[in-house]
Amino acid sequence: MPRVTLTDSRADLTLAHEDLSAELIRLRHEEEYLVLKVRQAREQVRYYEGLLDLLRRDWGKAPGLSEFVRKLG
Repeated sequence: MPRVTLTDSRADLTLAHEDLSAELIRLRHEEEYLVLKVRQAREQVRYYEGLLDLLRRDWGKAPGLSEFVRKLG
């Protein structure tokens, strides 16, 4: 059975710390990207909900989705 020295353990811990730090940085960037995408998706939803409200007002009633598709097609 090989002997593990204090120097080996310290080097292993240092390497593990560096790997985990790099992973943490990568995950933070991924989180920032996902937060941006969620914000953009919410903005798109608000935009399309506004369009639907405008169409409802223009048509004078609240038609169903199939009615929207039929009239747009």
